[in-house]
Amino acid sequence: MRTEDKNLVEAAKIPAQRYHHGPVGQVLQRFLNQQGALQDDFSLIELEQLWQRAAQHDPAIGLHLFSLFTRQDWHVLAYMGFFAANVRQSLDSWVRYAGLASAMDRVRYVQDGARIGVQISLDVPSSLERYLVEHYMTMALTQLRDASGHHFMPLQVSFRHPRPDYVLEYSRLFGEPLRFSADANELWFDEATLALPMLGRNQALFEVVCCELDRRLSQQERFGGVAGKVAELARQQMLQGQTPTLETLAASLHQTARTLRRRLQEQGLTFRQLLDTVRAELDSYLDMQGLSRAEIAEQLGYGDTAAYLHARKRWAVEL
Repeated sequence: MRTEDKNLVEAAKIPAQRYHHGPVGQVLQRFLNQQGALQDDFSLIELEQLWQRAAQHDPAIGLHLFSLFTRQDWHVLAYMGFFAANVRQSLDSWVRYAGLASAMDRVRYVQDGARIGVQISLDVPSSLERYLVEHYMTMALTQLRDASGHHFMPLQVSFRHPRPDYVLEYSRLFGEPLRFSADANELWFDEATLALPMLGRNQALFEVVCCELDRRLSQQERFGGVAGKVAELARQQMLQGQTPTLETLAASLHQTARTLRRRLQEQGLTFRQLLDTVRAELDSYLDMQGLSRAEIAEQLGYGDTAAYLHARKRWAVEL
């Protein structure tokens, strides 16, 4: 079997409904448009294809992509890091809220004596993991350095993927030592680096953002089982500009609409309640991304801004 065929077989095992949220796909698309290419959708399979096509023009695109991000492309977590008291508090927010940026990423602390590390786990194919890990680590260090005003280097950086040909790019960004083909993707820091203060630290603003993200995290965590799957599918469709219905979501889960409605009722939810919760969550997310009221209304599937504003008032009372 050809290598291309093997890749297609591996990619086909990934559920078609899974999507990576955030601006990565859009920035890659902008990069490829400059090369005469075009890609509109960002499922995991399509996102991997975008990365591979970009790598044809720049093999180290995973390390370089964040330099192409505009402030409008930043997730709220990036802004939040500038308000943190120090590097440690900024990392704390990344660890706590990473799941809001992507349901397929997990960030957690690891410790070895006096050393503190951040470990990044991704539920994606290994060929896509390399690009995303390169991007996440470059993004994290760039933002921490800019926010603190110190061009510090981590104690050690480990990657699960093999040593690439452009390893000198890694040394420039991450310093030494570097480990490849490691058991985990990790950034390690010493206590002095973690204590570095942020230039724009503002505890009041930091706590305001935390309150909003805690609310969104609570909404996300309340859904389990079938409700969680339906909520994730609805969220994906809205982010793609589609209006989810009970029938289309049931079909995606290989169920009838009647069966899905019954299973939601078993979890104490109606389809409208679930959809309202997802819309309220996305409303906050899109608002923090700088979209106008009209743009948010369209994204959430409302025919006009008045209907959307009426729904917002209802969410405030019912949710």
